[in-house]
Amino acid sequence: MPIRVKQGDQYSVPILIRLNGEPVDESEIAEVEFTLGNGVRKMFPQEVQYNSADGCFYLPLTQAETFDFPANGSVTLDIRVKFVGGNVMGVQRMESFAVADASSEVIL
Repeated sequence: MPIRVKQGDQYSVPILIRLNGEPVDESEIAEVEFTLGNGVRKMFPQEVQYNSADGCFYLPLTQAETFDFPANGSVTLDIRVKFVGGNVMGVQRMESFAVADASSEVIL
């Protein structure tokens, strides 16, 4: 699913993690690292929330972080999962956030 973000947006982006085509079972996860191409790094369970109702992780983005995204460009989201048993696996198909330019760069 393509993700679109406008510079200056502040909200939590829903992310469904799949490994080998199957949704990841949250009970088997110790940590998840979410890294955006511009240097934003957030961890589950510290900063990122999980919603068992929809099976999505919610990656919070601040206005300051999205203002740093390239105008009318994109940023790549890389995800690595550390399982309870100690194995670490990266998601093979990285997502890209399409970024729309904002006229104002004032944080509200």
